[in-house]
Amino acid sequence: SISSIHRISSENASQIIHTMSFKHSSSCILSLYNLLAWSLNTTMVVSGWSTKWINLNLPTQIQPPRSGHVAFHTQNKVYVFGGYAEETPESRYPINDVWCFDQEKWTCVQPPFAETPQARLAAAAAVTCADEGGEVGVVIGGWDSQQAGSGGIILNDVQAFSGKSNAWKTILPLDNEQLQPTSRSCAIALPDDRILLHNHRCLDYVLIFDVKEIKWEKKRVTGTPPSSRGLHACVILPDNKKIVLFGGAAQNGLMSNEVFVLDTTTWEWTKPTLCSDSSEDEDAVPSPRASPCFIALDDNTCFLYGGASVKQEGGLHGNNDVWLLELKNRDSSSSQIKAKWTQLHKDGDANSPPGRNAATLTQLFSCPSSLLEEDDDEEGALYFLLSGGWYPFRTTYNDDFVLKVTPPSSSS
Repeated sequence: SISSIHRISSENASQIIHTMSFKHSSSCILSLYNLLAWSLNTTMVVSGWSTKWINLNLPTQIQPPRSGHVAFHTQNKVYVFGGYAEETPESRYPINDVWCFDQEKWTCVQPPFAETPQARLAAAAAVTCADEGGEVGVVIGGWDSQQAGSGGIILNDVQAFSGKSNAWKTILPLDNEQLQPTSRSCAIALPDDRILLHNHRCLDYVLIFDVKEIKWEKKRVTGTPPSSRGLHACVILPDNKKIVLFGGAAQNGLMSNEVFVLDTTTWEWTKPTLCSDSSEDEDAVPSPRASPCFIALDDNTCFLYGGASVKQEGGLHGNNDVWLLELKNRDSSSSQIKAKWTQLHKDGDANSPPGRNAATLTQLFSCPSSLLEEDDDEEGALYFLLSGGWYPFRTTYNDDFVLKVTPPSSSS
């Protein structure tokens, strides 16, 4: 099975912030085995597929740089909320501003230090339809670190942001009695407009939030569930039936590179069996890590970038390696799943953005053509916006890269 765990200190674990991107990609069929890498801003071809990182060098950037923020795509724009802002290595603080990427530039649509929502990092977010007003970005919980050494406050409110009005609406206030305080968790939008939340308390259940009824419930699960963890990453596959969970860190500081799959029709967890040509080679799977970027490409395949892992000599390392995860049922009648990892870029590779964790990788539903070369707008290509992140105890980023993934029918 996929099971490898490293230990980090509780202090370091508290610094690693889980963020993720929302809105899954459109369906496509992916098979990746052999790779050929080129320099940054050129294309890497893998079995007919191609991946390419492009540095946007935007005229405006999010200020101050941050990590631990959330990002969501609504109204054809990407919005970033909150996070851990860093003006200097000695000055880091939670923030509550909102930034909007409109395919050409970043614009601040809510300045920092507004009354609501409360400043935070390590929240969870998902996009859903809350009412007749259309899609909203829903932000759940998080951590307001407050003054250094205070331990801060774990939040339990639920807030909704409308891209139409650029305004917030409180769905559940702080100190509500429905949801325990939660941070470093994962939120997934379900096809029926409800939201699934997975946090360190979810062992024999997951949390389901009905935005319209304003009600949380515990949904019982069976099978082989993940152990208690935070700072993990979750995606829902485009078939809207399966949720894939990767990595994370336990409260005692153990990091993981395990993969779990939740079938939302049976509510059964499965731990896939690793399928590799070199099963004893530790390089055949990603290292245990927390707060990576993790996205779905099709009904069977996910993409992994970055995250924080433990260095051999101690301390934390910001990875910039890139992996593809392929999931397949053993046969049509079996619920057992095989998993195969393929490494596209090794850690330290100049073909990837600098190493980091607590960044966001959010799908763009059209090519930012005004910023990319004309030949980058290919039919069938998928585009994802990488924003922010933190190399542990070294630097916080506000650079912006686009990941372009082109299917074989388009790249051939």
